[in-house]
Formats: sequence, C-alpha cells, structure tokens
Amino acid sequence: MVFTRIVPIIVLLPLMLTAIEVSQRGARMDADQPTADSLLYSADEIFQQRDYEQALLKYEEALGRAREEFNRSVETETLAQMARVNLLLGNIDEGKEWLSRAAERANDSDPMGWSRYLGVRGRYEWKAGDLAAARKTFDEMFAYCNTNALWPRAVDAAHMIAIVAKNPEEQIEWGQRGIEVAEAGSAEHQLGPLWNNLGSTYYDLKQFDSALSCYLKAREYHWQFSGEVEKLFADYHVGMSYRLAGNPEEAEKWLRPVLAWAERLELHSAIGQALEDLAEIRIARGQTAEGLEMLKRARLEYKEAGFDQSWPAVWDHINERIKQLGG
Repeated sequence: MVFTRIVPIIVLLPLMLTAIEVSQRGARMDADQPTADSLLYSADEIFQQRDYEQALLKYEEALGRAREEFNRSVETETLAQMARVNLLLGNIDEGKEWLSRAAERANDSDPMGWSRYLGVRGRYEWKAGDLAAARKTFDEMFAYCNTNALWPRAVDAAHMIAIVAKNPEEQIEWGQRGIEVAEAGSAEHQLGPLWNNLGSTYYDLKQFDSALSCYLKAREYHWQFSGEVEKLFADYHVGMSYRLAGNPEEAEKWLRPVLAWAERLELHSAIGQALEDLAEIRIARGQTAEGLEMLKRARLEYKEAGFDQSWPAVWDHINERIKQLGG
C-alpha cells in the first residue's frame, strides 16, 4: 500500500505547502521611517521563513502603520495575511475575525489587496471542506491575477486549484498551468513546489516514472531557491521515486546520503522515511531480517515525529508492514 510522503512546502503538507504570498510591492525597510509597504514586505519575508509568531507581530505593526497612512490596500493585505497566519497556527475562530475585517476593506479595484484577500478566503473555504466554494474563489483569483499581471499570485491560484480539484486530470492540468505561468512570469522560485505537487499527483496515481521526472525538476529548482530542509526532501523524493520506478540501485545512491543528512539535522520525519524506503529495498532483495530492523527504527523515528497522532495512515501502514514480516 502506498501513502503520500511529506512534501514540505506547506506544505503538500498542508502548510504548503502553500503557496507563496510574498508581497509584489517591492518595498524595502527604511530604518528611520518604515512605511506600511516596507513593513508588509518585511512581514512577508518572515512569513516565508515560517516564523509565524514573529510574522504575526510584524503584520500587526504593518496594520497600525497602514491605518496611520490611510493606506487601505496595505491594510487589506495585512488583515488578510493575519487571518492566514492564524489559520496556520490553528486559531480558526480568531482567524475568521481577521478575515471578516479584510472582507470589509477589500475592493476589486485594488489589485494587491483584492488578490491577497481572495487567496486567504479560498484557503479558509478549503480548510472548512467546502471545495466547491474554494474552487470558485481560486478560479476568480486566477483570472483576476492574470488580468492584472500579478504572476506569482496567479501561480498561487493555479496551485490551489490543483489542490482542490476533484479529479486527477484536473490536478495535472492545473499543476501544469501553474508551471507555465511561473515560467512565463519569471517566478522561478515557485517552480520547486509546483513540480513537487505535480509529482505528488502522479505518485498518488502510481505513475512512478512520471512522478520521478517531476521530482527531478522540483529538485533542480529547490536547490536554486529553497532552504536546507526543502533540499533534503527534494533529494528524498528523487530516491523514493527511483525505488518505486524499479531502480533500487539508483534509489540507494540518493537515499543513503539523505539518511545521513537527516540524522545530522535530527529531522525525525525524514529519518523515518529514508529508513522505510531503504528497508523495503533490503526486503525486496531477500534481506528480510535486516529490512525488518530498519522498519522498526523507522517506526521509532515516526513516533518521535508525532506521526502516531498527526499522520495515522503512515503510522498504521508501518505497523501493519512490521506485523506482516513477523515483527
């Protein structure tokens, strides 16, 4: 039985993995007189580093300055983003209050504020399980951002449509459209997550050769633009895909360094995943006892990563696999 692996861009992990919402205003911080624009830009940078508590504080500062400047556009963006941060932190009710305030300020004559608001509103609809409403919102966002040449946000909309789409064909179509817009709009920094997500769709379809091609493309961009953990998982997905595509020797060439790298970082989820794949390679070669011990080690790492609570499908699967092997 195959389960979707961690893809850390919001990610796929629902953090997602999302998507990328760096402000397109291009403002920079002025040490003497920080403007609302510059404070929003700074908050977005902190958000991209996943330091959500600090990002929330900076967004609050940007909100205050936007009101002082009567800058309704930045006020709208900031209110929406405060709703998004609270969603990521699990503060759903508080986040809804911020989103309601953003809705009061949002106006479709303001491209920056309106596009940001749509992106966050759609995420709340998605998380609430209303996929039809989320799809409608992201369709509107995609069309609006294309009309207003907001290419990174158009990419984000396409990415989210691929997530909420009801069938794999739509997921693939919108994954490819997101990639095309990112390439045309010089948004190369978004291509790692986009190729990652397309690879995940092919993975779920068990089309492992196609998944491998996507993960190799994802690695290319993650190694240009992403942080260390994203690079590690990019390498992991290549190794995992080589194994599932029937090339265990090449898989080991990727997975062994990933395991050592993950151990150095003490990243339990990645340690567990690399161990599980390496274990299955041993088992396929008839080295069942060695493979079983590696699976037991992987289970310990998953426990440390909290998968027994946060990812029951993976946790139940490895326990069942160990049981099948007499462990």
